[in-house]
Amino acid sequence: MRKRGLSWICFLFFLVGVSVWFSALLYQRETAAALRAQVTESDSFRQMKLSEYSLCQLSNAVDEGLTPGEVLTTLYPFCRKGTFSWPKQWDGKALSSWRSALLKENRSGYQAVWSAYAAIWDDIECFPVAAGTVSYENTWMFERTYGGLRGHEGTDLMPAENLAGVYPVVSMTDGVVEKVGWLEQGGYRIGIRSPSGGYFYYAHLDSYAREFAVGDSVYAGERLGLMGDTGYGEEGTRGMFDVHLHLGIYIRTEQSQEQSVNPYWVLRYAELM
Repeated sequence: MRKRGLSWICFLFFLVGVSVWFSALLYQRETAAALRAQVTESDSFRQMKLSEYSLCQLSNAVDEGLTPGEVLTTLYPFCRKGTFSWPKQWDGKALSSWRSALLKENRSGYQAVWSAYAAIWDDIECFPVAAGTVSYENTWMFERTYGGLRGHEGTDLMPAENLAGVYPVVSMTDGVVEKVGWLEQGGYRIGIRSPSGGYFYYAHLDSYAREFAVGDSVYAGERLGLMGDTGYGEEGTRGMFDVHLHLGIYIRTEQSQEQSVNPYWVLRYAELM
């Protein structure tokens, strides 16, 4: 009788173990299924919203050898109401383990989302203006009216003093110049394609640091020009708004060659570097 009772107890433990394993497998597969190419078209993806805790933890995880794109892709299934919520007590080891599991269950979906996050985050090396000289707020999709009603697809960095031609603007990434010169809405602007595929757009410059041409290579930290108030008219128009740098970030997706994403949290991350 005692042996039979012991056998039943062992069998029950076995069933519990199988149940736990099966539940974990189902959870893993459900989590992996959340990763698909269509994610990059969603409003929550484009907002790029991180909690304060997640922002700090992202910097720590990168210090442990993971790229920002890998971290954010791995955490995306845990995103709640458009905000990244870092699972408590997760470290680089836990992230790497989950990354491997997600790749095993859904490699194509993981890689589609990762390539988008990498284009935005992985090449960031510095803040675009000297620290302490500017302020900025999260004005993603705030109303703009020049040229027709539209949402604000970027972040405006406002200088300590409303003076044009004073504050240097530098490239946040290495890259290649893709656009340069006058644009009615952007004034004197320059657009740089980073190695991972992100397009970084710097607008309303007062002047350029040198004669940039399409195809020129730039390096992270290289001076692009001086902050100004150009734009909203024919070439040379100035003074239609306060001096500032408009930063835009764009990626290529299945549906768009120029999908805008919110630079605010990228800037916050760059300040921590």
